[in-house]
Amino acid sequence: MPGANSSKAPSFNGETSELLEFFELFEDLADACALTPAEKCKTIVRYVDLQTKRFWVTLTGYESKDFTVFKTSILAQYSGAAKGQRYSIRDLERIVLSNADNDISTETELLQYYRQFRPVAHWLVANSKISTRERDRPTSGTQRCQLLKDGGHRF
Repeated sequence: MPGANSSKAPSFNGETSELLEFFELFEDLADACALTPAEKCKTIVRYVDLQTKRFWVTLTGYESKDFTVFKTSILAQYSGAAKGQRYSIRDLERIVLSNADNDISTETELLQYYRQFRPVAHWLVANSKISTRERDRPTSGTQRCQLLKDGGHRF
């Protein structure tokens, strides 16, 4: 396993929405290194800050070295973590508003905007927070991104 300060090491920044991704990265590495469940319990706390480590080691599953129980215990402490990344309509509005005055004139600028817009819009539609019609409103910013769908690069 990589050292805690390695650029290849998984890390948890305390954001609930990032916890599932942290576990996914950690478990992929741990499985590649053939760690046992007990070793996973001992190792995962190396990739969090000291305060989080002190909390996690008190949870069910750590002392018994049962990684499945330990992971479940950790996820239970972070409301909504089991659902993964979540977005709000306000998140989408922030992206659109922060780019509203930008004069996007290159393909690079358009792609940069699209990479911000698409994950949020996709999540909101997939989770029935907005309709595809709402996503595609001219004020949503999708008009700029429609160029990508059409394969055109008219700026």
